[in-house]
Amino acid sequence: MSTSLLYHAFQIEGVKYKYTSYEGNHIIFKGEINERHIQCPVCKSIDLSFKGKKERRFSLPPLGKKSCFLDLKINRIFCKQCSQTLWPHLPFMKGKSRMSRSFINFALDLLTFGTIKSVADFLKISWDCVKDIHKEKLKAKYNRISISECIYLSVDEFAISKGHKYMTIFSDVKTGEIVHAIEGKDKKAIIPFLKKLAKKAKRLKAIAMDMSNAFYSAVKQELPHVDIVFDHFHVMQLMTKSLDEIRREQQNILGNSILKGNRFLLLKNYEDLDVNGMERLKALLTINEPLFIAHTLKEQLRGFWMKKNKEEGRDFLKKWCLDAILSGNRLLRKTAKTIWSRVNELLNYFIHPISNGRAEGINNKIKTMKRQAYGFRDIEYFKLRLYHLHNQRYSFTG
Repeated sequence: MSTSLLYHAFQIEGVKYKYTSYEGNHIIFKGEINERHIQCPVCKSIDLSFKGKKERRFSLPPLGKKSCFLDLKINRIFCKQCSQTLWPHLPFMKGKSRMSRSFINFALDLLTFGTIKSVADFLKISWDCVKDIHKEKLKAKYNRISISECIYLSVDEFAISKGHKYMTIFSDVKTGEIVHAIEGKDKKAIIPFLKKLAKKAKRLKAIAMDMSNAFYSAVKQELPHVDIVFDHFHVMQLMTKSLDEIRREQQNILGNSILKGNRFLLLKNYEDLDVNGMERLKALLTINEPLFIAHTLKEQLRGFWMKKNKEEGRDFLKKWCLDAILSGNRLLRKTAKTIWSRVNELLNYFIHPISNGRAEGINNKIKTMKRQAYGFRDIEYFKLRLYHLHNQRYSFTG
């Protein structure tokens, strides 16, 4: 064992190795400070005198299943230059922490593929200690997130806990990175960030969103020059909701089990059905005209996003809405009026072909992250994890 090993294995500088002791599953290195590496932490002077000493123990990265520590006698110094009495700062120390820099970096490396709990158990430290290490690292990395280069953003909300508690996230459509997260999903919650976008995101062209009135009115108010693009999935969700309500109405009217158990048969895309599903759907629609009309309109609406340009899209929507209104069904008429009232935002898709697809994928990652952590008590840390989500990889073993 030598001073060189302390340096190369644990990145310990300024320490002269003395000897090693073994206590159970602990390996303890004893050392003393090389006086040539001591300087005043304030003025960097080396004109010093010593005023007492104490022994401190620092955590080092483990060797196999053995925990490693460095016991070091440290002299308190008096700086003759600035007349201050202080404890020296060593290169391998991080502030007043008892963990060496190499130990902290080792914990961060483990966190790239392990959960906080598994890392804490392996290193034999507390869950909160690992969390604080990670939180400090993420704070330094995501202290300022640049939005000046954003061209397309998407906005979506998700539940952070039970009791109707939500969080809204803005993500870059191109990179998939979350650029802002805020508690709440109302207009008041997102307006401060929209004001920031108005000042700094000069290249921003469009924002993809669902048909939420809160998001829509807030963007219209604060970013009138930015186009709004309604997401394909949420527009279709509006239509499938009407179709499902019609199914329920028809089931209550018929009072039998003909429609029972066929919900997903109606809501699923026709081409995704197997041969048996297509036959069952055909038989079902043959005997029920309201469902036939609603299902046909649902399948036709999917063709809107396949049109070549804005003009073709407008003609398609005009005809589709007219057919829905003339169907005589109040639910289809309501859906058609809602869609036509937002026709410009739907047609913006042909100028900016973007969607909330990546945001929905991000929501799935968020759910995985919450399950692994069994919830988050620290909302600030949760936000930092969201900003880091595009660098996190989740995979199943086996």
